[in-house]
Amino acid sequence: MAGIGNVLDSVVELFSSESSESSAPSVQRAAVVSLADVHPGAKNGSVLTVQEALAKAVGLDYASAPGTFGPRTKAAYATWQHHLGYVGSAADGVPGLTSLKKLGAEYGFTVRAGAGGGDGGASKGDRVASPVPGHRISQPYGVPNAHYQVGYHTGDDYAAPAGTAVVAVRSGTIQWSNADGRQYGNWIGLRADNGRLYVYCHLSRRDVLSGQKVKAGQRIGRVGSTGNATGPHLHFEDHPSGPFVYGHERKPAW
Repeated sequence: MAGIGNVLDSVVELFSSESSESSAPSVQRAAVVSLADVHPGAKNGSVLTVQEALAKAVGLDYASAPGTFGPRTKAAYATWQHHLGYVGSAADGVPGLTSLKKLGAEYGFTVRAGAGGGDGGASKGDRVASPVPGHRISQPYGVPNAHYQVGYHTGDDYAAPAGTAVVAVRSGTIQWSNADGRQYGNWIGLRADNGRLYVYCHLSRRDVLSGQKVKAGQRIGRVGSTGNATGPHLHFEDHPSGPFVYGHERKPAW
């Protein structure tokens, strides 16, 4: 009987995690999905559209919580990421722009990469276009390089003059801000509202403290060349939830 009790407890826990919102007013399907609106804990029309697509792609049963991004939806999205060939931390169940666009292309919806709004999700300003406003990627993620321990470039670089402002790409909490990054020099770890850990490296100046809450677009530091850097730039990494582990990153997305 104890074994049956354990099974029942597990079933109740799984069901309650996504069904607690089932009595709330239903959400309307979004014709255009906003990446900023699709993340664990969200409830909006973009999530509902993604759930409908996941039901067709991997068999997600979302009837108990339509429009709510709970653990069952996250697990289904991780299955979709595995289907696309992602492995490890890249298949964490948190949508990125590339995987979400591929889901939309196959199952009939379009994706907006900018800030959300209109579906009951994120509002304007919850995401920014670049961690270094006005500057684009100068060295992309994944380029093979034998000088790195993992054999490739682990983030995106944004070349800019020393002292150029660096901003939070999303709202969140500063997990660390110190000069102990070794090859990364002065660095900052931002635990964002989507659960990801964004790492800012080689800074000339840090304008935030550990534990500080920040908003998307808020200046948190300035471009520099501290640590192992050939010139002033921001090295920007995207890691999954949990402690920072070198080499456990994905192509930056937010």
